[in-house]
Order: sequence, then C-alpha cells, then structure tokens
Amino acid sequence: MKQEIKKYMEERLMFEFDSEITEDTDLFKAGILDSFGYVSLMAHIEQEYDVSFGEEELLGNIMVSLSGIVEFVDAARARTVGSR
Repeated sequence: MKQEIKKYMEERLMFEFDSEITEDTDLFKAGILDSFGYVSLMAHIEQEYDVSFGEEELLGNIMVSLSGIVEFVDAARARTVGSR
C-alpha cells in the first residue's frame, strides 16, 4: 500500500521522494501539495483503500506526509476489519 500511494503521489504531484523530501516531510510546507492536490489524493485513497476521512483527519496535520497518510490508512483499515 505504501509503495502504491508513494508512486501515485510522485506521478500526480510531479516530484520524487529523496533525501530532501522524505516520507516524513510536510508536503504543504515543502510547496508540493496544495488544496486541490490534497482533495485529489484523499479521493484516491478513499476509493482505493475503502476508508473515510473525518473532519479531524482532514483538518488536522495527520495527512500532510506520506508516513502520516500510511499510518492513517493502516489504522482505518484495522478499525474496519475489527468492526466486521
């Protein structure tokens, strides 16, 4: 999952993760992610991984880095599996 999200972000946002832009980099502060890219990324993740974002995730600083996104998706999927 992490590699797919990483590839999607690199292709859609036209950048590459490297020593300067790491998986923990705040992509808004780095100037890579804007509100349109953010909404597109969240829509992709919702469709691809069958997770939903609440207000806290959308407005908090949880979803600003690749590592934060992966952690959220893992936790959301675990909650979904646990509730079945």
